[in-house]
Amino acid sequence: MRQSVALAVPLAALALVTACGFAGDTHPCTLTDSPAGIRVEIDPDLASRVVAATLTACWDGTCRKPTLQLRQTRSDEPAVPGNPVMTTESATATEDPAAAPHAPERFVWPGFAEVRDLPGKPVRVTLVFKNERGATVFDRQITVTPQPTYPNGRKCSPGGHQAHLRVTGEGSLIPR
Repeated sequence: MRQSVALAVPLAALALVTACGFAGDTHPCTLTDSPAGIRVEIDPDLASRVVAATLTACWDGTCRKPTLQLRQTRSDEPAVPGNPVMTTESATATEDPAAAPHAPERFVWPGFAEVRDLPGKPVRVTLVFKNERGATVFDRQITVTPQPTYPNGRKCSPGGHQAHLRVTGEGSLIPR
């Protein structure tokens, strides 16, 4: 009888833990994370004149100047740090030339500058774009408040804070 009770208690505890893990309202949280940083979309007309971009993010008297690459490079194109390559290709472009694109707005593939420890409080962001002769074609500042991301859903721990900026063809820098 003593052995039955000694065996029954751990089995009951295991059944309780297992039942809790599969309850109908339980959402599994994985180890998926999302980086902290700032996403930048730029109008293709402006992007076609830009060969270099810098992003500076400042808060609490500290500034960070992460690498900002505004489009993916092809395998035959070397990526040069500090000299991002830009394109006027739409992120929604289709392979079929007969198919009409569904995106009414024309912005290049969004660039992303990873900014470790980006806080969830106001951050001053400065974007500077230069053309092939080194002349500045865009220089704007904006204050944004990065928001936490939830790569596993809102019932799980948040990932890194992120902000999203858009540069219009008229030269405006707006949060998105």
